[in-house]
Amino acid sequence: MSSSKLSLLFDLGNVLLPIDLDKTFQAFADLSDRFSAEEVKELTHSQALWARYESGLQTEEEFRYFLRHSLALNCSDEQFDLAFSALLLDFHPQVYTWLENIAKQYAIYLLSNTSLIHAKQFTQVPLGPQGESLFGLFKKTYFSFDLGMIKPDEKIYHHVLEDLSLKPENLVFFDDNFHNIESAKRVGIDGVLINPSCSLQQIDSYLLQLCS
Repeated sequence: MSSSKLSLLFDLGNVLLPIDLDKTFQAFADLSDRFSAEEVKELTHSQALWARYESGLQTEEEFRYFLRHSLALNCSDEQFDLAFSALLLDFHPQVYTWLENIAKQYAIYLLSNTSLIHAKQFTQVPLGPQGESLFGLFKKTYFSFDLGMIKPDEKIYHHVLEDLSLKPENLVFFDDNFHNIESAKRVGIDGVLINPSCSLQQIDSYLLQLCS
């Protein structure tokens, strides 16, 4: 297939924006009257504590109340938000210029499982030469809390394809989560599993192969 016909769909966390979940687990443990960081991590994963909020099914206030109860947190709203956002690290150096160059060759889109608390922070980070946000480079961004669904639910990929009037074979999806990639492939999208330690270089190599 000609690369000129392809559109690119990017995940955010650990693809364009490095994250470290353990920092949030530790921050919540520091605010908890009962649980260690390892226990916070286990509870978060086993009970999918963030899923309803990231799906847009809880308000910020409901999520804070729910997590305070679930993790025995003793904290203010400000302390809660700081702990929840501790996982957000700095964007890759030069990511704005890198993505800007890709956007000159492909239609680029974003699909991220995320929350309003996090989005309020990372969308405001100035990265361009005039302080532009990275997110202005995308033709469209899809955040799970806006869509009412999260990856790896196949419905989220069908929604993106329908919204963009794209055939699945004309879309390439970059994500660091195996289950998200596999569900995208079941829909017919070419999914590329990203190694967070070399995400930009890996994507460059993939795109170079398309052009060769």
